[in-house]
Amino acid sequence: MERVTSLLHLRSVLASASFRLTIACAGAFVLVVLVVFAVGGIATVLVLDRELKSQVEDEFADLKDVFATSGEAGLVRAIENRQRSVYTEGLSYRLSTFGNRLLAGKAFLPDFAETWTEFVPPGNDEDEVHASRAVRLSDDLWLAVAIDRESLKDSIDHLLTGAAWTLAIAPLLALLCGWMMSMMVLRRIDAVTRTTVRIREEGLQARVPLSGSGDEFDRLASNINAMLDSIEALTRNIEQVSAGVAHNLRSPLSRLRNTLERLRQETHEPKLLAVADGASAEVASILKTFDALLRIGQIDSGTRRAGFQPVDLSALVTDLIDTYEPVTSAAGKRLTAAIPPDIRIHGDAELLVQMIANLVENAVEHTPEHTNIAIGLAGQSQVSLTVADDGPGIPAEERRHVLERFYRLDRSLRSNGSGLGLSIVQAIAKLHGAQVILSDNRPGLHVEVRF
Repeated sequence: MERVTSLLHLRSVLASASFRLTIACAGAFVLVVLVVFAVGGIATVLVLDRELKSQVEDEFADLKDVFATSGEAGLVRAIENRQRSVYTEGLSYRLSTFGNRLLAGKAFLPDFAETWTEFVPPGNDEDEVHASRAVRLSDDLWLAVAIDRESLKDSIDHLLTGAAWTLAIAPLLALLCGWMMSMMVLRRIDAVTRTTVRIREEGLQARVPLSGSGDEFDRLASNINAMLDSIEALTRNIEQVSAGVAHNLRSPLSRLRNTLERLRQETHEPKLLAVADGASAEVASILKTFDALLRIGQIDSGTRRAGFQPVDLSALVTDLIDTYEPVTSAAGKRLTAAIPPDIRIHGDAELLVQMIANLVENAVEHTPEHTNIAIGLAGQSQVSLTVADDGPGIPAEERRHVLERFYRLDRSLRSNGSGLGLSIVQAIAKLHGAQVILSDNRPGLHVEVRF
């Protein structure tokens, strides 16, 4: 399981926008570095080549001055001194006649080539290239000067080595940076995601945590929290208005119901009794709706969560089945159950009884005779309570609406229901951190409360 979790986490990191952006930036960085190396390498080679040739030209100028002042003999002595000097290391000289008679220097230098010529001295490796040029000093004298291009070759080698190391290290650094950045971003995004899940499951009390860095994620979290504060305040106001209206109207309606009861007891006029009975039924329906609204408001407030205790759900459901078996039989329906023992959850026993009772009553009220109603309970780590019937069911497009307050199917408009029964189920399930799932029982409706 841990391996699967790690693989999923790795997959989410690799698929994250921040990781892809980092890789793209790393690719662009490597490309720019290669271009810089290429341009810089070419420029370096050109500069070094120009400096090497400039050094040869300086030698030509000095030796021409020696020849002009000291003649051929002085030039021969100057070349021999230069061959022995450490200051001219890397330079080679040749002074010869047109008859190719060597007067001074080294015989392997090309002669009579006034353009730059590259060659490999005898006995040297193929990569030890020299560059030379010759100038004419007189009708019978030629002077050739060669320079070792090893420094140029070393520079090129260093550039190629640097480029190779860059290509080797940069992608690894890019992957590491991308991984670290993705982890940082995903941690912050996961905090927002966890908060939204808590809001969906528990209510508007959850808030996105702040890191205290003041970065854009903190600013986003602050804006989300401010929005949640506004939504929570608005929702609380609406709930308070609904509860206030229900509470304030309940007292006069109760007095009206009592008055109608007295009227029924004191009159013997059949028509007046019929009117009083109808009015009493309507008032009772309205009071039931107000009671349901007050109940939902109390559940949504979350105050009952503080009194949660261990509840033997198996025993609670079994008792309810015993209570509702006569009711379902009287309605011409069959109630069956599969309840394993010792399934326990943490919750409010009274509210759980009301939730299950509402589900059973909903199945009894909105199904025809001879309908089979089945109650099931399963699970230990994740408890699942189901109430299923083989009645007409609920169309798929309306299932998500029937949990809303006052929503009623067209065929239910003629019944005495208020459209709040399943809303109370949803509120109680939400208070317990459970999820209400409606699906097709093929035929009928299958309701699952997944804790």
